[in-house]
Amino acid sequence: MKKLFNLRLPVLFACVFSFGTVAGISFLFFKAEFLWFTAVLPLFATGFILSVIFSKSKLLPALIAVSALVLTASAANCFFRTQMFGTAKLDDGGAYYICGTVEQKGATDFGEYIILKNASADGKPVDGKIIAYLSKEYGEFCEEGYKIETKAKISVNRTFVNGKLNRFAENNVKYLCNVNGNLKSEYGFSLFGSVRKTIRNTLYSSLDRETAAIAFAMLTGNTQGVDYGALTAFRYGGVAHIFAVSGLHIGLLYGIIAAVLKKLHVNPYVSVAVCLLIITLYAGVCGFSPSSLRAVVMCGVASLSRLFKSKYDALNSLAVAVIILLIINPLNLFGVGFQLSVCAVCGIILLSKRLAKILKRLPKFIVNPATVTLSAQAGILPVAAVKFGYLSIAGLFLNVVAIPVLSVIFVLLFICTVLSALMPFTAPFIMQCAGLPLEAVVSLFINAGFEDAVIYTDSAHAFIIPYYLLLIMLSDKINYRCIKKADF
Repeated sequence: MKKLFNLRLPVLFACVFSFGTVAGISFLFFKAEFLWFTAVLPLFATGFILSVIFSKSKLLPALIAVSALVLTASAANCFFRTQMFGTAKLDDGGAYYICGTVEQKGATDFGEYIILKNASADGKPVDGKIIAYLSKEYGEFCEEGYKIETKAKISVNRTFVNGKLNRFAENNVKYLCNVNGNLKSEYGFSLFGSVRKTIRNTLYSSLDRETAAIAFAMLTGNTQGVDYGALTAFRYGGVAHIFAVSGLHIGLLYGIIAAVLKKLHVNPYVSVAVCLLIITLYAGVCGFSPSSLRAVVMCGVASLSRLFKSKYDALNSLAVAVIILLIINPLNLFGVGFQLSVCAVCGIILLSKRLAKILKRLPKFIVNPATVTLSAQAGILPVAAVKFGYLSIAGLFLNVVAIPVLSVIFVLLFICTVLSALMPFTAPFIMQCAGLPLEAVVSLFINAGFEDAVIYTDSAHAFIIPYYLLLIMLSDKINYRCIKKADF
C-alpha cells in the first residue's frame, strides 16, 4: 500500500527552520532571555527516547535529534543576529563625520536617498548600514560605488516599531540621517551599480518618464521611481508582482539563454554553468532580493538534477531555497517579497496539476498559463490580504491574460535594453519595440478603475493556517487512495 504522503526531508527541515526563526524573533519581541529556549529541549529528548524504545524505524530517532538541532540553531541565528541590530554603538541624536560607500541610491516621494555600507563615524567603524536622505542640494554628485563624506546628525533605528519588526532591520540599516548641502564624494566603481545606471539611462533617454520608471521596475525590481498612482493602479489590478524579480523573470531569462546555447551545441555542463552565472549576476543587478535569490537557487537545483539525471522535486527545491535564504538572513522570513514569492511557488506546486485536469478540455496554450497563474494567485491570497489589507478581485481573473502578455513584454524589454545599451545610437528606434506595448498596458491599468474591484480585509490572520491546510488537502501530494474504510 502506498503512503498517504511522501516524507520530504528538505521540506521538513525548512518548516523546522522557519519555526525556529519565528521563535527567535518572538523571544526578542517579548524581551525574554534565549536561555529559556532550552525548555523545549526536554520534549525532544523525551520523543527521542520513546522513539528509540518503541519505534522499529531508525529514521524517526534521527529525525527528532536533527530537528532539535535545526530548531535550536535557527532560533539562535535569528535571536542573536537581530539582537545585534538592536544594540547601537552610535548615540541617538549625535552628530558625526560620516564616511562610507554608496551601496544603493534611490528615490521616494520626498526625494532621493543613499544607503551606505562599510561606513565609519568619526573614524571608527559603524556596526551596520546608514540610510542618508538627501536634500535637493545635498552637495557633490554621487552614485552607487562612490565614496562619500558628510557631517550629519544620526538617528538610531529600533528593532520593533508599533509592535512590528522594523523594515530596516531586514537589510541591517541601523542608522539614518539627513544630508543638507555638505556631502563630498569621490568616484568608486560598482559592477551592479554601473549596470543599473546603464539600464536606467537607456530607458529614461528613450521612453517617457512614467513608462521608463515602470520598465526599470520590471527589469530590476526597483519601484522607487514609479509614481504612487501608477504603482497603486497595478496593485489594485493584482499584478504588482511583476515588479518583484522572481521565477517569472529569472525563469524566462534562463530559458532564453539555455535555448541559445543549445542551438549553438554548447557542452551541457558549460551551458548550465553559463546560465547559472548569468542569472546570478542578474540577481545581483536586482539587489539580490529574496525573490530573485529563491528563483536562482531553484533554477540551480533543477539544472543539476537534469544534468546528473536525477529526479527533480519542486517542493524539495523550494525548501532548499528557503533554508539557504534563512541562513543568509533569518529576517528574510518576515519580508513581504519573500513570503509572496514562496507562497506563489507553493501554490503552483500544490494546485497546478489539479487545475490542469479540470481544464484539460481547453487548448494547451490556454491551460498552461491559466493553471500556473490561478494556482499562484491561490498561493498568495491570504498573505496578500494580510500585508496589503485588501484583495484584488480583478487580479484573480486578470492575471490569466496579463501574465502571458507581460512576460512577452519583459522578454522584449530585456532584449531591447541590452541591444540599446551595446549600441546606443539604435536606442531611440529599438526601445519603441517594447516601449509601445508597455505604454498601452500602463495606460490600461491607470485608467481601468480597478480600485472599485477590491475587497478590504482586516481579519485575514485567523484564516492563514486553515487556508494552507486546505490547499495541501486539495493538492496531488496527498494520496487518499491509501486510506481504507474502517471495518465495523
